[in-house]
Amino acid sequence: MEVQSQSRVLAKSNFEKAYIKTVINNKFFERDSYYQQQKSRYFNTLKQIHQLSMPNHPKILEIGGGQIALLSQKLFNYECTVADVNETYKQSILDHHVKFQRCDILYDDLEQKNYYDLVVMCEVIEHMPVPPHIVLDKIKTWIKPGGWLFLTTPNLYRLRNLVRLALGLRVFDTFRIPEPGFSIGHPIEYSQIHLKWHFETAGFESVNIRLQQLDNAGSSLATQLARMIASPLLLRPLWRDKLVAVARKPGQEDSLNGLAKTC
Repeated sequence: MEVQSQSRVLAKSNFEKAYIKTVINNKFFERDSYYQQQKSRYFNTLKQIHQLSMPNHPKILEIGGGQIALLSQKLFNYECTVADVNETYKQSILDHHVKFQRCDILYDDLEQKNYYDLVVMCEVIEHMPVPPHIVLDKIKTWIKPGGWLFLTTPNLYRLRNLVRLALGLRVFDTFRIPEPGFSIGHPIEYSQIHLKWHFETAGFESVNIRLQQLDNAGSSLATQLARMIASPLLLRPLWRDKLVAVARKPGQEDSLNGLAKTC
């Protein structure tokens, strides 16, 4: 297998151009203002993904969203596919030469087995009202032996949750099973230890879950100011916003033996 031994170069200027073309000037669930605020999160996420050791021409599947797949195709010309719960934003994916499959991972499966070098799952697992290892075990069948799963999800102990708990405000959405083709909010979020157990139970190895602050954006001026004031508290990793998880499907002993340098 031909393997890329060095990190792909992700220039900020190239990212900015690709982000405007494929994300800002596109039609997705959120408004453009959301994607403007979250730009640094996408850049930091993409930078970490493309420091993984992968073949020179990897096959990548993104579950939900599609922004990482669009950027990867535009910046690196990777073979990318997006699987989403319904076809509402299908054309927004196809217009940029990225494949699309409708797949509600709570109910559906994909025909492609042992096919993808990397599956990306950003801000999805917290929407699943089932034990994560059930979903992760299904996803593992889509990944080539030695391939990777990259996942981000909110940290249970993030400052936002601590404040809402202290004030007696609602933290999570109603825990329920949605109808096929529909999604729900966050019925639950995970700690670092809890999520690691689910990865290992699903049979992944080389599980690495880090507490990170991928961005410091806010949905309003007040939120942005509050985040700036509270930023010194983020020196304690436990209170950071995100869990960033990387895990490997076992079964191939070749030069895909670990992560390249992480940022």
